[in-house]
Amino acid sequence: MRRFLIVGGGASGVITAIAIARTDSDAVITIAEPRAQLGEGLAYSTRETVHRLNVPSDKMSAIAELPEDFQEWWGVDGYTFQPRAIYSSYLRERLELYAEDRYTHIQAKVSELLPGAKARAHFDNGHVADFDFVVLAMGHGTAKVPDFLQNTPPNPRIVLDVWSGSELPEAQTLICFGTGLTFIDIALSHLARSPANRVIGLSGSGHLPEQHTRNRITPFAPALADVETLEKLRAYLAGAGEHWREAVDGLRPVTAMMWRAFTEAEKEEFLKSDGSIWSRRRHRIAPDVAAHVETEIESGRLEVRSVRVAGVHANDHDVKVLLDSGEEITGDVLAICIGRTSQADDSLSRFLIDNQLTNTGPLGLGLSVDLANGRLKDARGIDYPNVFAIGPLRSGEAFETTAIPEIRKQAAEIALELRTSR
Repeated sequence: MRRFLIVGGGASGVITAIAIARTDSDAVITIAEPRAQLGEGLAYSTRETVHRLNVPSDKMSAIAELPEDFQEWWGVDGYTFQPRAIYSSYLRERLELYAEDRYTHIQAKVSELLPGAKARAHFDNGHVADFDFVVLAMGHGTAKVPDFLQNTPPNPRIVLDVWSGSELPEAQTLICFGTGLTFIDIALSHLARSPANRVIGLSGSGHLPEQHTRNRITPFAPALADVETLEKLRAYLAGAGEHWREAVDGLRPVTAMMWRAFTEAEKEEFLKSDGSIWSRRRHRIAPDVAAHVETEIESGRLEVRSVRVAGVHANDHDVKVLLDSGEEITGDVLAICIGRTSQADDSLSRFLIDNQLTNTGPLGLGLSVDLANGRLKDARGIDYPNVFAIGPLRSGEAFETTAIPEIRKQAAEIALELRTSR
């Protein structure tokens, strides 16, 4: 019997548990997740039918060796975009199928982790236990807060974390800051609740996410040498013209290697100058969602504007957003929709960093992880033999590491490493 601890029971954690259970019949798995339901995390906790997967069904299998597993489980065509609410059910069913009675869900956080021959975990419910192997799957960081709110007193009409699990306050006019994927979810949910509701979306660019095509495309197949510098990447994308989707999707197999080939200055420049358009084009919305959004814009219930915000004033009755132009926009609630940080700012990551048990990843993103095997590195840069990290915790080393195709590949690689670590 070998004891495994997975810290985090969202999609990354459950996919890892499935991979381990499939490859190691001796594995006894503990999943530490404060939520009552496994497989949800931020992305899949929603119960709103208007919230769709942003990746086609044939890319959503939790099992690397069975790429069509999700679409077969749901009985749908591969190039469809299903409601996100069903995905956690799929993950839980697959966990039950492969792990059966070999896993335990502890509804608690891991507050401290002390690596060693046996890794000792302290849980916030007082429980302490030793494990042979640990996989860190804590997911995304905390909600981003824009600079213009740094000195604004807390007010229930200003919602900093729209994915906290709490319902938004009652509102008719909802103002959202940020017009990316999170905005799409929050706006469509609000509009669905009442025909009298309206949404005003504000951002620096005023751009919405791009959309997937209605028919499948064939991605390009660039070599690393084609995109190994920022200048080359920009030339590659510019040369694609109207086929930018094929170009962007074709980068998936080489993105981590490309990111590691960039200099630190190139990485910083990319995040500063190219990050916004990359995010819009890389993380696209389903065609029917895009059509729904366009219908709401045409009806006048949804408005999207490019602005610069100077400040916010909120009282018991409303919230006012002050623009650099001098204009004032009034609504009932302001929701911040600019996503989560890629910094390792959860409590366990902070414990590991503060106690010099590991370092942050490049540019302060994620943790220090050996991408060759998924192992966490100690403060000296040496791999821990029995502590791994998956998903967003690799963002500094690998840049994009949050989509299911990347997660299941990482999980399979970790499971293989663990199987050979006997």
